[in-house]
Amino acid sequence: MIDFTARILSTAPLTIDAPEWVRGMVHDLCERYDVLSFRVSAPRRKRTTGERSQNHHLNGHVQTICVETGNDFEAVKQVVKLRAVAMGYPFQTFHGVTVPKSEADASTVECGILIEAVHQLAAEEGIALKEYDDE
Repeated sequence: MIDFTARILSTAPLTIDAPEWVRGMVHDLCERYDVLSFRVSAPRRKRTTGERSQNHHLNGHVQTICVETGNDFEAVKQVVKLRAVAMGYPFQTFHGVTVPKSEADASTVECGILIEAVHQLAAEEGIALKEYDDE
């Protein structure tokens, strides 16, 4: 797989300014295959992970809700994600079931929606959340 960011130079016909290494790799693939698959999206920042990250923030709050309510971590996380869908978090529908986007693929903005949803759930349940362990 090739992952790169390119500037759009023209839309008719589509012309992009890809790095030289990308052009070489695409050329080599064209020599070997008749059809190639391309995925295009706007550049985005992935959610943060590690100490004091968005991921840590979200999961810490989910864990607090689990402790306070006696519910399973995955159950609480799923409720948070479904609530976040109503707030604009991306999802797919499969067999009539709403399937929220995987948290691992979330951008910083999308993870912010999850955090807002977990804050709202805790507030509705009357659960006080600590933002950091040192509070």
